[in-house]
Amino acid sequence: MASGTETTFEERYEPLEQWFEGTAYPSADGLSVIFRNVTERERMRREREQREMTLERLNGIASDLTLAREAKIERLLAAGTDRLGTSHGFLTRIEGDTQEIVSAVGDHPALQPGESAPLSTAYCRHTLREGEALAVSDAPAEGWGDDPAYERFGLGCYLGVPIDVDGEQYGTVCFADSEPRRSRFNRRDETFIELLADWLRHLLEQRAYERELEEQRAFTESLINSLPDLLYAFDESGEVVRWNDRLEAVTGYGPQEVEGMEALAFIAPEDREAVTEAISGVWDGEQASVEARIRTRDGEEIPYELSGSPLRDETGSVVAVAGVGRDVTERKAHRERLSNLLETTRSLMQAHDREHVAELATAAARDLLGFDSSTVRLYDNDAKTLVPAAATDRSPAELPVTDVEDGPPGEVFASGESRLTAPPTDADVAELGDVTAAMYYPVGVHGTIAVGVTDPDGFDDTDEQVLALLATSAAAACTRAKREREVREAREHTERTLDRVNGLLQNTVEELVQATTREELETGVVEELAAADPYAFAWIGQPDLASETLSPTASAGDAALPIHGHSFPLAQGGEPVSDAYRDGTPQIVEDVGDGEGPWGNIAGDADVEALLVVPLVYKDATYGVLAVFAESADAVDERERVVVEAIGRAVANAINAVERGRILDATEIIELAFAVGDPDLLFNRLSAGADCRIESAGIDYRSDGNVRLYLTATGVDAADLLDVAATDADVRDTTLITEHEDECLLEVIVAESLFAMLTEYGAAPRGATAENGTTEFTVELPYEAEARELFELVEDRYPGTELLGYHERERAVETRQDFKAALSDRLTDRQETALRTAFLGGFFDWPRDIDGNELAEAMDISRPTYHQHLRAAQAKVFEELFE
Repeated sequence: MASGTETTFEERYEPLEQWFEGTAYPSADGLSVIFRNVTERERMRREREQREMTLERLNGIASDLTLAREAKIERLLAAGTDRLGTSHGFLTRIEGDTQEIVSAVGDHPALQPGESAPLSTAYCRHTLREGEALAVSDAPAEGWGDDPAYERFGLGCYLGVPIDVDGEQYGTVCFADSEPRRSRFNRRDETFIELLADWLRHLLEQRAYERELEEQRAFTESLINSLPDLLYAFDESGEVVRWNDRLEAVTGYGPQEVEGMEALAFIAPEDREAVTEAISGVWDGEQASVEARIRTRDGEEIPYELSGSPLRDETGSVVAVAGVGRDVTERKAHRERLSNLLETTRSLMQAHDREHVAELATAAARDLLGFDSSTVRLYDNDAKTLVPAAATDRSPAELPVTDVEDGPPGEVFASGESRLTAPPTDADVAELGDVTAAMYYPVGVHGTIAVGVTDPDGFDDTDEQVLALLATSAAAACTRAKREREVREAREHTERTLDRVNGLLQNTVEELVQATTREELETGVVEELAAADPYAFAWIGQPDLASETLSPTASAGDAALPIHGHSFPLAQGGEPVSDAYRDGTPQIVEDVGDGEGPWGNIAGDADVEALLVVPLVYKDATYGVLAVFAESADAVDERERVVVEAIGRAVANAINAVERGRILDATEIIELAFAVGDPDLLFNRLSAGADCRIESAGIDYRSDGNVRLYLTATGVDAADLLDVAATDADVRDTTLITEHEDECLLEVIVAESLFAMLTEYGAAPRGATAENGTTEFTVELPYEAEARELFELVEDRYPGTELLGYHERERAVETRQDFKAALSDRLTDRQETALRTAFLGGFFDWPRDIDGNELAEAMDISRPTYHQHLRAAQAKVFEELFE
């Protein structure tokens, strides 16, 4: 004031509890003071300062790294009580219908951490229902006196706000006092508690996040440590920086020892070079895998498969190597067992019989696959039993033979399913000895294999797989050995059969060649067959077409069978002889002596069981049947049928040859004349198509199997006849030989002809004339031949054939001298001289020794005259020979 300047000051006037601002204005005559009430401004300033201090306090609490999260929550609650002037501050967790105190400040006994109460008795139920701050400044005055919350906790004032964590309801943060507030909670109080709730929410979410991280870390650590494999990581220096418990358990090193060890220190020295090379590839960004031995602290070396992958930082640079190690001890052992099993399979496939397979399988089960005991049984199909074939350390003869379905081996064989028994039964001990577990497996259809171990742990899955593979290989080897034995036996049987058949066929062919008559032929054949195994009796029968029966004509054999005197009706169906003759197919009768009827009477008490009957067929002609009896029904199988059928064809061929030869020597012959009107006959088609008369001038057989016919035609132009023949489907080729006016001579080539069939049957064609689509034939047969059978044969082939004549007559036998005399009578002296000179002089040789000029000079005649005499002589010789 002394300075005379204006002065402003603030003072609190206690009686009024107000703040006043005074301004003193000095003047010449004194001092004037003006007072202004600034209570509200002061209050706002103080509240601002308090708010700033509170925020600084809250921030300091939250950012204090030395405080645990629970301590931070308590201090935040304490700051809230200081700010709001309450005695109690607490954080609740609401779950369902229960309120639980999580953290609290103050001495209220019901508001301590861990205390809980039904939500229906707490102020918080209203807070949650409203979803915003709930303020109760004077509970009794505001009507809360009867509320269960007031009755339970006795709180005179309450300010609470709901709190969410990670978007879900968590609980409430509340401040309360036993006494009512002197002033009501205002909006600033509510803003403060909402701010405090945000700080608490942040801490709770952080705690939940850290708890989740901790759970994940614990789960990851547990997962890593629960794995049976080694997990590890090492940095650029090669030092191990992370690992799981399995690494410590396998190597025997403690955690302090592992930390800082080089990764290569765990590797056996011999394998470090390969591991180093693999690691180099990982540092280059590749994945690598290598097998190496892990060396433990005690010096034990365990085979492992090590796999490594690069670990990269945010720039993509490789900063470490992560690795996995897997124990491959069992895998290597399994691989070795499989390798041994492969070698065993190769050996099994070389076994020569099933017994050898059993011995090899038993030895392999012990020596290569590691089973302590084994037994192989083979199935005896005849006895229906399982016979011990091989056993470990004892003779299989010491084991009993068991029936199928009897005991473990029989039950396994019958069911086709494996069996594992642990602990073993008495039957298992009897089969395998003193073992702790037994396993049986079927060897296909060949038997069983049983193995046992003395290890207390018994069998594992690998043992079952290996035994299954061994049993499968043994079954395949047994099948192969059995098949090879069957092939070997079949080959030996075939060789014996071939030797027997070759001998039989050779002897039979000799008989066929040497025979001059049918009687000799048939007798020789049945004697050869009866003397050969497996036949006990053989016979041949000829048909009698007049009586339509077949009767035996020759027989031989040790068995006394009354076959002669029996005749077999050819028309009777179901009878083996008639069926074979009529159908042209072999017939087999088993158990021939057990039936009734003619065969039972014929067989009688003779030691025969089977009958085989084959027809004697040569082309279209059937000459009878050939029959053999065998002592065993098994002897007459498919092979024997083929052999006897082949002999039957050879016999029929020989009979045909004999029958054809008879016509040349026969003095008593049958002349048969018949007419064929069937258009299937070539002669009929040619005569009808060319409208001419055709006669046969001769027949010849070509080397290619075709038949050459010489045909003389009259009343036709040769070109017309050639056109008709060329269009015929049966004609292969035609050639015009000569042509004179309305007569010509043709050569016609056909695949088959009725002439050929007649000749093969033993007949001698003497003439054939075709006119107007009908051909008349004249043939000669031996007296003994069956003219009726021949006629029926032609009639079957050409229906409608008509018999024109049947004559029996004698034919003079012309000797060599008679032939020469007849020929000499026909030749003139000049003709005979020309022919003899040419023959003796070598004119017919090739190359010729003399020509026609020299022969003509020798006869003192001209060359044309000589050839005229020679041609005339040749024509007369050919006429005698061919006509």
